[in-house]
Amino acid sequence: MIRINLLPGARKQTGSAVGGTQGWIIGYFVAAALLVVVLGLVYVSKSRELNEQVAQNQTLSQEISDLQRQSANIDQVRAELEQSRQLETVVNDLQRARYGPTAVLMELSRIMSVGGGPTVDPQRLEEVRRQNPLAAFNPAWDPRRLWIESLIEEERQCTITGSGRTNEDVAEFLRRLTLSERFENIELVRTQGAEDAQTHLVFIDFELTAGVIY
Repeated sequence: MIRINLLPGARKQTGSAVGGTQGWIIGYFVAAALLVVVLGLVYVSKSRELNEQVAQNQTLSQEISDLQRQSANIDQVRAELEQSRQLETVVNDLQRARYGPTAVLMELSRIMSVGGGPTVDPQRLEEVRRQNPLAAFNPAWDPRRLWIESLIEEERQCTITGSGRTNEDVAEFLRRLTLSERFENIELVRTQGAEDAQTHLVFIDFELTAGVIY
């Protein structure tokens, strides 16, 4: 059977439609390829950023570890320094406990010596004399007018008992102790008149307490 194409433009339209479809397909492939390229570039960029961030995190972690080790060393050094200070304090206390009582007895010897007197800063003594002349000690006092019978010291608190010829002798002894740099918080506990059984001389017995400094 012979077929005759009565539509002259039909073949031409069919060819045009095929060509348009091929164009769309090519366009899709090109777009897909571009999308893959763009995604690849984004992936590479993000991967680089991720690697850099990981490297920074590792660096920070290393720095934190170093700081923690240094902090641990600092705490150890501080503990050693504190232990050293405590040891130094103990040694100093032992030294003071060893030589302190001797220093106190030497101070009493100076106070009770003829022409002697308490260890006191000259400026402080001058200030005391300006404010109250009666509070200063008397350099002409004869210490043989007073004697100490006992001195008991415990934990830097001492009790002194003795006798003086008069109340003024006891008062002079108190003034000297008060001015001394080795004694503090002087307190007269009691005084009492007494008579010697053999000589019948009247004396003033006294008892006082004081803190010792050493």
